[in-house]
Amino acid sequence: MFDQFPEPARSQLRAAFDEGRTRPEWCFAQGQARLAYWAPFPGSEPAIVWQFEPGPDPVAAAGLLRGSLGAMGLTKVIHDISLQPGLDPVVDRAVEHEALIEAGFSMEVERLMLEWAAGSDVPADPGRLAYRPARRMDPAEVIDILVRVSEGSLDHDTQVEVATSGAEKEARWMYDDLMSRKAKPGWFVIGYLGDSPVGLVAPDDHSIAYIGVVPEHRGHGYVDDLLAHGTRTLAEAGLQRIVAATDVANVPTADAFLRAGYSETGRLFRYYWRAS
Repeated sequence: MFDQFPEPARSQLRAAFDEGRTRPEWCFAQGQARLAYWAPFPGSEPAIVWQFEPGPDPVAAAGLLRGSLGAMGLTKVIHDISLQPGLDPVVDRAVEHEALIEAGFSMEVERLMLEWAAGSDVPADPGRLAYRPARRMDPAEVIDILVRVSEGSLDHDTQVEVATSGAEKEARWMYDDLMSRKAKPGWFVIGYLGDSPVGLVAPDDHSIAYIGVVPEHRGHGYVDDLLAHGTRTLAEAGLQRIVAATDVANVPTADAFLRAGYSETGRLFRYYWRAS
């Protein structure tokens, strides 16, 4: 089935298959429309419409989407359209946008895509926090911190998952996701003020995958400490480019990235489909 996708999608699908993130039976093609489903980490159910090539006809592409969703038996899935700043999916990816809407998706959140490039100043770590590698901690302790980070979160995905699945389930899923990332053992850390956990930052092999502060420590700028630590970790590992994303509406986190020397490289428009 992978052979029905042109390069570079074909190679990307094979690489994802080797990582346990997609399967041939998760791929669908009809006419000029093609799509594949992707799991965020091995062992999780597919959650993302990936490698979606709608072709020229939005109605045909929507039919492929609906048919594949029925065949997969999923209850919810997302699809992202990423664009350069100033572009709009309604205009600049019109066929894809129309196919998604026709298939029952809705565009619910717009995200900033951000990048730190080598040669930029590495943000200074204020030195207020001590850091413990999450992989060396009791999983239950890390999950509890993830639950607390989700309380009052401004992140749309977190809000939706906590409201529909519960904070504990969302935190366990996030823990599995972060632990499956390509990262050195000491990169995902919990920041502490004395014996009190303040928050966490989880870099992976190319990005700041997750960052958050627990409610009782918000409002004191600790997100800057955590982001400085995560950025410095990857910069010292030799990365030439570090990427990140956050909701446009999550102004405190977006501002923290800009203060740390990240620049906006585009916008990501996230579409959701849920079984009725």
